[in-house]
Amino acid sequence: MKDLSFGLTVTVLGMGITFFTLALIAVICLLLRKVLPYQEGEEGEK
Repeated sequence: MKDLSFGLTVTVLGMGITFFTLALIAVICLLLRKVLPYQEGEEGEK
């Protein structure tokens, strides 16, 4: 039972850390959109 509880603990912690990291990346992307908004240029510009 010790191995099973260790495996489940590692699995749950791994999933939690993964979701936390994805949420952190999403927040960083949202902040970057606010700080650096997309600006459409004229058609002649590159």
